Amino acid sequence: MGKRGMRCRHRFMGNRCVLKLSSPKDDGLFIPNVGEWSRDKHHFLLRYIDAFTAAMKPKPWAGLHYIDLFAGAGVERLKESGRLDWGSPLIAAQATHPFDGLHFCDKDKRKCQALKARLDRMELKVATQVLHGDANDKIHDVVAAIPPNTLSMAFLDPYGLHLDYETLNTLATRRADLIIFFPDRLDILRNWEVYYWDNPSSNLDRVLGPGADWRGLRDNTPRQRWVEAFLKLYRHQIEKLGYTEFEYEPIPNSGQRLYWLIFCSKSKAGSKIWRGISQKKPNNQTTFDFGEPE
Repeated sequence: MGKRGMRCRHRFMGNRCVLKLSSPKDDGLFIPNVGEWSRDKHHFLLRYIDAFTAAMKPKPWAGLHYIDLFAGAGVERLKESGRLDWGSPLIAAQATHPFDGLHFCDKDKRKCQALKARLDRMELKVATQVLHGDANDKIHDVVAAIPPNTLSMAFLDPYGLHLDYETLNTLATRRADLIIFFPDRLDILRNWEVYYWDNPSSNLDRVLGPGADWRGLRDNTPRQRWVEAFLKLYRHQIEKLGYTEFEYEPIPNSGQRLYWLIFCSKSKAGSKIWRGISQKKPNNQTTFDFGEPE
């Protein structure tokens, strides 16, 4: 990769030019394997970054910042196809309208080292923070590096139930739109009985936060409504942090929904942007918003 590192091209959507990245190359650095569904979530991430930065750059914010607490190595290999794809940090680093600050964290030392090397090769002219450690421990360092009166977007994509509610609480002290991985089918429904039910300090309890009586909810909700009930409970908890706008995108695997991407904002403008970009699906089909998921 050379300076800025990658070639890209653009396509047009309405009157606006939309970034489309060319595929990464094997650069000899560590590349983790991921599921094929990773491409779908990155489809929405790239489109939101493009629309978010284009819409907010002219506004009187002190700066725009990008936060990625489970960042990975910057390049990924899709398990089934073997093809390489950009990870979320390098999608953000290639934004047409650059962020004023990039904030990355990952618990895996190899991923952090590879990501930092790739970012160094790009010779970015923006403040870049790469932290090695648990995001739930490092969140205070991230927030401290984000100046007041700025606007951020945060991509929060752990591999399971590893994003603590208290981390969201800390992040909410800055103005930030959130794109959250919510692994209801991937983790909650698979593991609640064996790993979480008898452990009041379980991953599920830490993710849902104080006051979330998920055990009572589970006991008093018909089994066929558990998915909907957990989603509504999580939304209610995030609303306590001042978020008022929510959008939902199902991410499938082999035709079945695997988990939700949940978009959260304190502004109707953010929700409007998400609804616009999410109508175009990874398979190039166009859909329209019909309300909240059931």
